[in-house]
Amino acid sequence: MKMIRNSVLRVEGMTKRYGQKEVLKNASLTVNEGELKILIGPSGGGKSTLLQCINFLVTPDAGRVWLKGEEIIRTHKRALYAYRQKVGMIFQDFNLFDHLTALNNVTIGLVRVRGMHKQEALDKAVYELERVGLKDHIYKYPAQLSGGQKQRVSIARALAMDPEVMLIDEPTSALDPELISEVLAVIENLRANGMTMVMSTHHMGFAREVADEIVFLEDGCILETGTPDKIFLRAECERTRAFCSKILELYGNA
Repeated sequence: MKMIRNSVLRVEGMTKRYGQKEVLKNASLTVNEGELKILIGPSGGGKSTLLQCINFLVTPDAGRVWLKGEEIIRTHKRALYAYRQKVGMIFQDFNLFDHLTALNNVTIGLVRVRGMHKQEALDKAVYELERVGLKDHIYKYPAQLSGGQKQRVSIARALAMDPEVMLIDEPTSALDPELISEVLAVIENLRANGMTMVMSTHHMGFAREVADEIVFLEDGCILETGTPDKIFLRAECERTRAFCSKILELYGNA
């Protein structure tokens, strides 16, 4: 019997323009509890813009967002502030503070945003860094870490805020090929432990293996959604079939 999941995040009609160019066109999706929804599509297709609009890091021209049934009103600053604490964001380029150790990069938000006592924040930061496999690197600065390690620090930083949803934007795009697997392994472990996530990626093999649902975007439009089997083996949209076929031909299960 199929497990019934509750809706955590709902997005309706998300639209974004830059000048005359409409980079996101009436995009809607629902993310259920414990679900990993993966966004795929060509570069410039709207994946990053959609994630940034969901978290209101970019101001949409139209669109509505609900978290656990409560609509988020962007102009209500206190509600928006609380919402951003519940929706973690992982960026392509890590966004770490270069002058802080891995430990302090995770601790700073707990103290300044959550108002935690310093020792409690340190204990929480150590736990999250160990959770992503960085037990032996907590006192290192970003310049002393590999790209994969820096991305895992950024994941630990987001996890430390105890988010209800994680938005993950191409987390391996800035990494050397040999470092990609360590970051994807962390995300797969989060999924196995029930974290609700929306992630954009070009790693089709990973998407096929772990996604609950795949969303194909092109030219700012969601053209098709479905299970990995449907998207990769029985896609209804010709553009979806062509994209998946070309990506798999070029990169296999990369």
